[in-house]
Amino acid sequence: MNTNLSNINTFELDNLNLSPEQILSYWTPERKKNAMAIDALFEPELGLDGGENASATEPKQANLTQRPFEAGGKLFFTLDNKDFVGSASIVGQNNILLTAAHCVQDSKTGDIAENFLFSRCYSGESSAEDIAFKKIIVKENWVKEKSRRWDYAFAILSSNSNVSKPLQYAINMDLTNKTVNAFGYPGNFFEGAQMVFINGSVSKSGNNLWRLPGNRMLTGCSGGPWVLEDNETVVGLNGASTTLKTPNVLLSPVFDSEFDNLYQYTVSLTKEGE
Repeated sequence: MNTNLSNINTFELDNLNLSPEQILSYWTPERKKNAMAIDALFEPELGLDGGENASATEPKQANLTQRPFEAGGKLFFTLDNKDFVGSASIVGQNNILLTAAHCVQDSKTGDIAENFLFSRCYSGESSAEDIAFKKIIVKENWVKEKSRRWDYAFAILSSNSNVSKPLQYAINMDLTNKTVNAFGYPGNFFEGAQMVFINGSVSKSGNNLWRLPGNRMLTGCSGGPWVLEDNETVVGLNGASTTLKTPNVLLSPVFDSEFDNLYQYTVSLTKEGE
């Protein structure tokens, strides 16, 4: 792969203020339970009304012992001294996490989040493992534009996950009419305490986005992956959803060479100091 990493314009955040031990101590079961879902409403310029016929299944509770759900988890973070939640998954290698950029930086205020914790296979007060973040990487385009086109972020974990194997991803794939499982931790099901998934057919949208009509997962699912049915390949993520109309439409940024370049750059950072 001919990736020119010198041309990757990124915004990087090192987790220097808090040690992994401090982060683990902070996120008590009570704080996890009381954390709020980060808001992710449609922007008006997208021109999507969310009113088309439902094509996705009703959200169902995921079996956390099965693939691909085993590689997913709930994301906890602090923004403006308030505790929030999102969703994420381990992709590519055991110390790299994929989530939505708006779970890293507030798309309205520009404030940067901190105090990140990934709880893999979170289920109420238990999880398979809790891991803090070492570094966060997003496209500089996201920082400047806050466009859903760039609404993805990678994180380097402070230690390797013990997941059996990470999910993989694909780029430049035509997802039209492809069926995916989208999963995460929406607050409107099981009060956000359980991972749920929907199964639906993808269609095209404008502005370098894919859409998944008929979604009923609301805020909290942001950052969770779209995985091809009967496959372990991530082809999108929960980038935005509307809570204003039913049925809803879930949006994902297109995974293209820009996405791949950011991942490859993140991998290069994990090798520093080796």
